[in-house]
Amino acid sequence: MAFIVGCSGSKIDGQRLQARCSADEDGRREFMKAAVGFFSGGVVHGLERALAARPEGVNRPDLLPPTFTTVIDLERFLTSGQRSRLEEQIKRVEDKTGFKVRVLTQRYPQTPGLAIKDYWSVDDKSVVLVADFFGGTGSLLKFNVGEDVYAKLPPRFWSVLASKYGNQFYVRKNGEDQSILDSLDAINSCLLQGGCQAPP
Repeated sequence: MAFIVGCSGSKIDGQRLQARCSADEDGRREFMKAAVGFFSGGVVHGLERALAARPEGVNRPDLLPPTFTTVIDLERFLTSGQRSRLEEQIKRVEDKTGFKVRVLTQRYPQTPGLAIKDYWSVDDKSVVLVADFFGGTGSLLKFNVGEDVYAKLPPRFWSVLASKYGNQFYVRKNGEDQSILDSLDAINSCLLQGGCQAPP
């Protein structure tokens, strides 16, 4: 799995990350916060300074819904109708392609963190969209991308998607909900058509 925010190759929980895009220092700090919130920690090559100041990993299964859902909206960015629409789209994509798309909105450190891996059975065919500004800097959107997904949607797709729909100007103009909906529309559309080099 790989968080697409901007980093060098790395290992987390023994899994090789293939994050190949670039980012500024704030972006790298966001990557570390996202990574330790989602995974249990690890060593990230080329980010020694960020590692020295990284927050503790989070494991909060109590923040997970008791009933399984593919959309966990802790920040209530979405209406109930929007959540239902996303859940239907996600099911359709999974049924037709085998790829699992999941959505988590959070405000770090209030995150399920490591617990989400088992809850969603995250694997190489998974995409997890995490919506969190991490203190108001950088993009709202972070993506945890499984290895098998890269054959359909390469690293450039994810970096463009985050900058297109997750930037602060877009979010201020359209809202967090529309940022999430538009990015998921792009992901689902491209998976259904067999892949894209860049978001439509």
